[in-house]
Amino acid sequence: MLGNRLLESLFVWASSMTLLLLSGFAETSGYLYSTIVNESALAAPCLVYLAVRRDVLSSMLRSLWNIRMRHSVLMALTVWVLGYFLTYVQDLFMPPPSWYVEKMKSLAPTNYVDFILALLLTWLLVAPAEELLFRWVLLNPMVGSLGVRMGAISSAVIFSFSHLDPWNIVSPFVMGLVAGLMVATSRSILSAIFIHGVHNTISISLIYLSSLL
Repeated sequence: MLGNRLLESLFVWASSMTLLLLSGFAETSGYLYSTIVNESALAAPCLVYLAVRRDVLSSMLRSLWNIRMRHSVLMALTVWVLGYFLTYVQDLFMPPPSWYVEKMKSLAPTNYVDFILALLLTWLLVAPAEELLFRWVLLNPMVGSLGVRMGAISSAVIFSFSHLDPWNIVSPFVMGLVAGLMVATSRSILSAIFIHGVHNTISISLIYLSSLL
């Protein structure tokens, strides 16, 4: 039963990644539109799976009451600081090429309205969609098969490489690992969504502020 659930979760993840890759062929411009298209493609198989597997959906809904806010705030800030530092170290040894830097700048919010919309997308789409897929559908059967530690590490590795970005591996791994451990131990998907949302909010805010200087 558990093995079947793990295979199901890997199939959902593979389907999400396939749709994400296919969404790359859509003509998108700017951070907001591309984020909506990409995250919708990523979330679609997960939502279908939750609709079919009502037990997985029910367990997720029950977990909404388990959030530990103070602990989540501390972990969110720790994750961002640690991820930022490790990414800085990574960039020293493997600096991103100029074209990559320019691409990231082109996706940054260019005005206050885009900045607010980017934050709304983070909390209403990006964080919930990715956490449901990676920290609920995928993580739980991995923890059941491999144990808490190896399950959290494995799901974090998959989450990190699913970004398809060799210059953005370390920070997603740290966030995925901490969020995964919190979900595995406290059974709180909201804790993971909160950590993800805070991480992206700080990053987007710093990028926006740097564009004003």
